[in-house]
Amino acid sequence: MKKLLCYTFITFCVMFMGMMNASAVKITISGNDRVSLNRTIDITFTVSDYNNVPGNLNIDYPSNLLQCNSNCPRTQQINGNTSFTYQFRGIANGVATINVTSNYNGADTSKQITVGTITNTTTQAPQTTQSTTTTTQAKSNNNNLSSLTLTTNEGEEVDLSPSFSPSVYTYSATVASTAKTVSVDARMEDSRANLTINGDDDELVAGENNRITITVTAEDGTPRTYTINVTREALTADATLSELSIKESKSFKLEENKYTYNVKIGKNVKTLTLDYTPSDENATVEVDGNENLKDGSKVRITVTAEDGTKRVYTLNIVKETTTTKNANTDSIEVEKNPLIIMGLSVIAFGLVGGIIYVIRK
Repeated sequence: MKKLLCYTFITFCVMFMGMMNASAVKITISGNDRVSLNRTIDITFTVSDYNNVPGNLNIDYPSNLLQCNSNCPRTQQINGNTSFTYQFRGIANGVATINVTSNYNGADTSKQITVGTITNTTTQAPQTTQSTTTTTQAKSNNNNLSSLTLTTNEGEEVDLSPSFSPSVYTYSATVASTAKTVSVDARMEDSRANLTINGDDDELVAGENNRITITVTAEDGTPRTYTINVTREALTADATLSELSIKESKSFKLEENKYTYNVKIGKNVKTLTLDYTPSDENATVEVDGNENLKDGSKVRITVTAEDGTKRVYTLNIVKETTTTKNANTDSIEVEKNPLIIMGLSVIAFGLVGGIIYVIRK
């Protein structure tokens, strides 16, 4: 039975440069003899003394087995030889024959390329036996990564140590204490391999080593594991204030290692205007009891460090009363009135003189 093949022609149009000596013209075809389905292959046609070839060069191939992906070939000239490289894609199982013909006798040539998986049936003479050969392309064992990057939940890219290389399989990295998770972006060299990542969804434990593994399994089943040891910096325990001021109490002053204060304010003050700064920028501050203030009220300022350590600053409210104010006012008026002072002095001297007079009598 004859098998009819559809042929597509590629024609190199060559301008006739004059009839020179064509005896040196030679055409060769190079490239792989096999291509998988839906994979590409480069075929190179090399012509010696190309400018002296009379007429045209024609390339034909079976379009039901191969598809030409090159609208324009890659051309190269070396040592007087001119080469044209075309890219073909295998589209159906079979044996494709590529032929090159020219107007110059003796320069024609051809090349066979096996596409996909082929079952060949060979009949030997006499026709008594039949052998069947199945050719299968070997599966890839490429289980390497082509790139690897880490990013924290805060959007910061993480530096790997050492820098990534496909042939290095263990890395270390350090992230800030505020980073809770990292995301992994891993790319494979071979798209036919499989990728599995473990540990990237877990929250990082502060002050400890957190392991992330990336396993690449090649097409033939061969595994390879990349390991990243991520250290999250320890959480801080500082739960103190570096600054605290109270607008309603000009005499208030924050002291180191002192957490309880008596704060004197006017009798009409209902709330305190507080301005505070934690010693650690990652600490949080909460204020309780700072409303409808009365004499004896307590305002509590709670500072919570990154690691959960808490420290409470207590402000005991002392409100100014009318009695205290009058007493202070009277005292001030007495101290500042010179007539009263002179009168009291005269009385005192009179009493002393009277006592002395009585004693002498």
